[in-house]
Amino acid sequence: MRRLLDDPVLYYDTLNERERTYLEINCGHCHRPNSTAGKTSQLFLNFANTDPYHLGVCKRPGSAGAGAGGTFDIEPGNHAQSILWFRMQTEESGKMMPQIGRTLRHDEGADLLMQWIDAMPDAGCD
Repeated sequence: MRRLLDDPVLYYDTLNERERTYLEINCGHCHRPNSTAGKTSQLFLNFANTDPYHLGVCKRPGSAGAGAGGTFDIEPGNHAQSILWFRMQTEESGKMMPQIGRTLRHDEGADLLMQWIDAMPDAGCD
């Protein structure tokens, strides 16, 4: 019998569960409804949030600033035009996320986010 620590995919086997768990651990402490970053951006990346808009789908940023990689926090099916992916994979000071505890890009995390966004059906963001 395998234990959770032996194979975490046994319990979190879908792409959505893996990415949402990653966002909860790495982003949800700041991007949640009752935090300053969450209130400012209206981007709630905590696992309990199920509202696509507050996850960033077709949502224009509240605080990403200029040159943040796209028009929407998440443009479904197009990671390269999604601000969330850009900010996670860039190493540019002032643009990279998470801001705290990060000096290097987390390639595996950015790749997981890319797969998650690209797997989303086109939502026709306008």
